[in-house]
Amino acid sequence: MEIIVVNELGVRAVVLTLRAKGSALRFRLFPMVHLGTQAYFDAVRRQANDCDVVVAEGVGDAGSVSRMTASYRLAARNKRLGLVVQDLKADSFTVPTIRPDLDGPAFSEGWRRVPLGDRLMVSILAPALGTFLRGFGTRGMLARFMTVDDEDDSWADSAEAMPEFDDLIVGSRDKLLVDALAGLHEQRGHEPVTIGVVYGAEHMRAVVRELRTRFGYVVRDAEYVTVFTL
Repeated sequence: MEIIVVNELGVRAVVLTLRAKGSALRFRLFPMVHLGTQAYFDAVRRQANDCDVVVAEGVGDAGSVSRMTASYRLAARNKRLGLVVQDLKADSFTVPTIRPDLDGPAFSEGWRRVPLGDRLMVSILAPALGTFLRGFGTRGMLARFMTVDDEDDSWADSAEAMPEFDDLIVGSRDKLLVDALAGLHEQRGHEPVTIGVVYGAEHMRAVVRELRTRFGYVVRDAEYVTVFTL
């Protein structure tokens, strides 16, 4: 199943709507990427505000977060790209919003569990990559690494190479997210409400898998939203 699609048309996010037999509730998944056009982020904000509740990502303040996000923050300074850093946070929406994500102290604790060598590598490579993209990056170069679907297991190689880092960035946050969605299903499954999930695209694999296996939710609709053209 496609989540982020890259082809000759550019990069597009697939907004998925999930329904389950016996549940009046529906989930609308908005897969997010770090860099896109302002029009893309504005479109997601408008559509999410049409939902009854938004579940949004947002790691708390921590010095290690700033080091890891340097790559795309620096890349956004490349004016030729015409892209901006994702600006959607828990306080970006006009509807009730839940933020099931790591706060600053929890993230810092997880970062300390990452082996020193891996921490040093991330701290050095992220700004180095950002500096390169700031000077020489193109949309085509970025697009090459943005495809996400639930059948591609290439991400597993990096997870195996740096398991503590992967658990911090993906695994622990997946659990917080799917537990929050499970709670909403149990509390509000009898209500005809729409839950908008505005979270990183890499986390949507876990969302789709868990909602399907635990509660029988399946994709009933898909809409393409352009992140940027090539």
